[in-house]
Amino acid sequence: MTESAFYSDRAGLGKARVSETVSAEAWAGLTALIQQRIDDGSLARAFPLYTCPDDPGRNTVTGTDEEKFLRSLTAHVPDLVAPLVAPDPGHDGEPAVTASGWPSGESHVAQPSRSPLDPGKVPATATALDLIDFVALHIDQPTSRSSHNWNFDHTHYSFHQPDYFYDTELTPGQVQLRHDIDLLFARNGIAYTVGDDMRVRRLGPPEALPLISDFRPSTGDPQLDSKLKDAMERFLSRDSVDRQDALEKLWDAFERLKTLELGGGTLKKASVSQLLTLASSGSVPFRELLDAEFKTLTRIGNDFTIRHHEHDKEDVPTDAAIDYLFMRLVSAISLVLRHTGRMAS
Repeated sequence: MTESAFYSDRAGLGKARVSETVSAEAWAGLTALIQQRIDDGSLARAFPLYTCPDDPGRNTVTGTDEEKFLRSLTAHVPDLVAPLVAPDPGHDGEPAVTASGWPSGESHVAQPSRSPLDPGKVPATATALDLIDFVALHIDQPTSRSSHNWNFDHTHYSFHQPDYFYDTELTPGQVQLRHDIDLLFARNGIAYTVGDDMRVRRLGPPEALPLISDFRPSTGDPQLDSKLKDAMERFLSRDSVDRQDALEKLWDAFERLKTLELGGGTLKKASVSQLLTLASSGSVPFRELLDAEFKTLTRIGNDFTIRHHEHDKEDVPTDAAIDYLFMRLVSAISLVLRHTGRMAS
């Protein structure tokens, strides 16, 4: 793990990353970070500006076309700006006009009332995170910059032309963006990061981060592995509905895990018994504890709207409760998989 550049983090005084809200301070920092990427040409491959007087064509990139970038951003993340005012068609379907013949104020389609990167107007957290996703789609650090002083001072930018079939590694621009976003969020205690797929995801509860990062099931049962991985991906979603779905999928995986040792059907109880014996490392009291935990987890899945959805079942009350139940079951599953040699190193 890379040591933080900030003393407070190194001294263990940094903020815990528990907030799932982008604060005003973090938003101002985020807009500054994105503006920096506009200014340094990191978005110029996707939104090129061609202003070199020696090359009036479309060969020499001289920077980011900020207007084009902001138009595209607004189209993809419209909640970053105030809603547009629709034209008033008037009584006959034509735009309303004043006595002087000019269209009335109501007939104008209003321009966005502010910049989508206004540091003083904090959007909803989901909107701020959409901004990061949009920039991540287009970020590409220039491979070279050269000054050109003819007629007026400007810079020429060159970029690596990606081979989307063979280029599977993140580009330097993507790596730097991930680092800068993660540092900004860490300093502000925000529980989101940019994943390896360059999409924003939640970190989950801070106390669960080591367990989440090391969760790589290799059970020998492809269907079970798929269920476990899908549940974890959904758990890290920004959407609370996805996290409820993750809980349900994890409990489904739990029931399948119980049959790992001896197959399904009537052998389920014998399989659970063997799994618990292996996971307890010869300790009778610990085996009894694991047996009680398995029974409690089974009852939780049946009593709440996790495995069953009849009217007599209890809803999981809060997102925090979903986190707690999910991590409680993941902890038990991880223990069993590690002690039976079914977790990839």
